[in-house]
Amino acid sequence: MRFLCTSTSKQLRLIYCVLILAALFLVCQGIFLMEDSLEGKAVAGEIQNRRVSSITGEADFSQSLMLGPDHKILEGDPIHYEIILRNTGGKQPESIELWNPVDSPSAMLASAPELSYDLEHRVLRWHGTVSPGEERRFMVRLATLPGSAGTMVINHASIVWDNKRKNIQFETEVRSKQGNAKILFMVAGIGLGWLEVMILGYLLFVLLFLIVLPRLIRWRDRQRFERSPGVSWHDGDPRRITVYAMSIAFLACLAVMLFFASIVVGDFRKFTSYEKTTCTIIDKKIRWSTGSTGGTKSKTYDPLVSVQYDIKGKEIVSAGWLAKGAFLSGRERFAEKRLARYELGKSYPCWFDPDDPQRFLLKRSLSWGWYLLCLGPLILFLISSRYLLKKVRGPDAASETTNAPIQ
Repeated sequence: MRFLCTSTSKQLRLIYCVLILAALFLVCQGIFLMEDSLEGKAVAGEIQNRRVSSITGEADFSQSLMLGPDHKILEGDPIHYEIILRNTGGKQPESIELWNPVDSPSAMLASAPELSYDLEHRVLRWHGTVSPGEERRFMVRLATLPGSAGTMVINHASIVWDNKRKNIQFETEVRSKQGNAKILFMVAGIGLGWLEVMILGYLLFVLLFLIVLPRLIRWRDRQRFERSPGVSWHDGDPRRITVYAMSIAFLACLAVMLFFASIVVGDFRKFTSYEKTTCTIIDKKIRWSTGSTGGTKSKTYDPLVSVQYDIKGKEIVSAGWLAKGAFLSGRERFAEKRLARYELGKSYPCWFDPDDPQRFLLKRSLSWGWYLLCLGPLILFLISSRYLLKKVRGPDAASETTNAPIQ
């Protein structure tokens, strides 16, 4: 009897489990069917709304869109995008307003043939209408700014008609531009150009200099001390400290001199290698950045322009700094004053780098600010190099004879 009860309870438990699983399955199936029904109703409602718009004679621009590049942009390359106004309704609206702000910190306007440009608010505008079943397309081009690599360019526009509004946008990433420097050789799959070779050479020179020079000077002084009894070279000798201090000053100033040499070469190329052409001002703005000096935060304002020029029949669009230097004021009123010299749509003489056509100058001038800043390190470089050279060469014969002890 107990066996029968036990087997019966097990069978009942099994039946209960099967019923519970079946109930859960039916509940899940009902939820899925409900979601499909709601989605179908939403799609049907949207289609019905379109049909109602077409039947009742309402304009509909819900299918308008903005098409941007489907790939990442390299720094310096232009960004092309298209605004499509598409009227899928059954009525032609009396008025359509299109606003497209050009306020990205990484790009500036390069061209927008069919849109009017409000420079003060940095907005592209269009006012008109579109017939039912038709569309209107607008092509816009932006120029990416130097230093924009690693940023996102987000562009958006608004369409307003019959008290309705539609927002559209696109975004794209700006990647670093591959340098035009010539690759000298490859190391472990990495290309090394002149800049990398100079940096590696400088670091190797610093290492050898700090190891070899003090030993060489010690060897020269030890020879002199052997001829001059009573004088010893020990760790606490202040002359050794002076040698190391002068060595560090020499190496630091050498790095500054290499930077100074690059500025000199750049200024030399401005007047010898850059080619003259005519630039048309497309856009201009002031970009500000924050920094800290002495613990206090401050804003720096840089004037920027985008220009268009031709090189052997090829149109080039580029954007960059109007002026940049060591002693140029970063105040807003000075940036506005420099920008006021150039008007939109007018052409001015300019110069471009044939090795990098995207690099241009509206005014050629020497980098006097950097020269003045490098003047102090240059004097210290000459003093330290003269001191170290004298220590390496050792005293001359006359001084050795004079300092020799009397027998």
